[in-house]
Amino acid sequence: MSYIEKTNKHYDSLTKGLKKVAESLLSNPVLFATHPAKKVASLIDVSETMVIRFCKAIGYIGFAELQKDVQYRLLTIQPPGKEVSLNTSDSFESVMSIDEGIIHQVAKNIDWDIARNIVDQIVGSRSVKIVGYYQSFAYAHWFSYVLNNLLDNTTLYRPETDVGITKDGKEHAVLIFSYYRYALESIRLAKEAKSNGNNIIVITDSQISPIVEYGDLVLTINTSQKSLLEKGPVTFSVLNALLLHIAQKVGKLDFVNPTNRYYIQ
Repeated sequence: MSYIEKTNKHYDSLTKGLKKVAESLLSNPVLFATHPAKKVASLIDVSETMVIRFCKAIGYIGFAELQKDVQYRLLTIQPPGKEVSLNTSDSFESVMSIDEGIIHQVAKNIDWDIARNIVDQIVGSRSVKIVGYYQSFAYAHWFSYVLNNLLDNTTLYRPETDVGITKDGKEHAVLIFSYYRYALESIRLAKEAKSNGNNIIVITDSQISPIVEYGDLVLTINTSQKSLLEKGPVTFSVLNALLLHIAQKVGKLDFVNPTNRYYIQ
């Protein structure tokens, strides 16, 4: 059983502090593969004892055994013959290759059953309100634009003009993007949507983010919590997957892949 499987198996029984270590391991395994326990603890802002307790809680003798497993698994992530050079300065290709590796890692670990439920919930809703503050606004804006073209019932929450979540009932869905550093406004809107009886869909970067408790469906995209540049490509890739499944369900695949309209034959 890999470190990923062991972490997921024991996750629900971990304390909040141990869950923080678990989130860091799943989102940034390279950190655990390349640094000693003391350095890992410092970088993720926990004690070294907490890191070692985590290792034992998920079934390892200690940090060294966990590190050896992580190193082995990382060696098998790249497809055969795929080599990524991280030492080339000013290499645009290297940056994109790193993004590719992150997307591949997330795709292996994300809960696609929840993603399917989100697709069903969105398609079955009378209306969908999309919320995102600060860095999450870009995801919300793009997702709402494409989704409205597919369903014609989607609006983007505009904090400069909107006064809150106004529709009542489970036939109305509210999808909220909430990434570190978790905007208080998003949490307030989640509470409001919950009191309205809406179906709340949350897309976040951690299972211990403060908005999780309000979500009826929570899709976690595990990434290094403080890296804005890392989150963008993988988030848009996940959103692409959701939109393609929605388009398929409503019979509008031609809209999201209209090659016959734009390419010279």
